[in-house]
Amino acid sequence: MGPDFSGTRYRLLDEIGRGGMGVVYEAEDEALGRRVAVKVLAAELASSNEAERLRREARTVARLEHPGIVPVHEVGELPDGRVFYAMKLVRGEPLDVRAGRTP
Repeated sequence: MGPDFSGTRYRLLDEIGRGGMGVVYEAEDEALGRRVAVKVLAAELASSNEAERLRREARTVARLEHPGIVPVHEVGELPDGRVFYAMKLVRGEPLDVRAGRTP
């Protein structure tokens, strides 16, 4: 079961990745009728400086325009206070697999 996205325009569908800062989910953007990726800060980091770090990450990526950079659509906060940002969903192999460095 994923985090509570009530009050947002996203409906979570599936977990698609995990990292040091959080979890990435595939979601349906119900306002625009499209699939997106949503990165959510890990629950244990919600009250730390990592929340501001994730907001800065979203703002920085949103200012960049390049075919190799995934566009950010929105940054927000969940009912439990965790920061999230929504971005274009890109399908394909994970970069570490593509580079031949499987975990």
